[in-house]
Amino acid sequence: MQLPTLEHVYALLKANCKPDRFDGRDGPVWGQEYSWNLAKDRLQDLEKYGKAYVSRHEDRMGEGFSFGPDLLIIR
Repeated sequence: MQLPTLEHVYALLKANCKPDRFDGRDGPVWGQEYSWNLAKDRLQDLEKYGKAYVSRHEDRMGEGFSFGPDLLIIR
């Protein structure tokens, strides 16, 4: 299966992560591109393991989830 683009992974995370754990951290403390670096990290997980995870602390629903290259969320 083909990997998604970085922009697609970013969009999935932006829609499903708490803002204060994602793009709300962009700035001088965490780094101007914190959210993009997080998306890059998850894309690397997809490349290496075929799956990426988001913790319950980051998840808007507070449950945590995983997703594969198809970007379908599994809770």
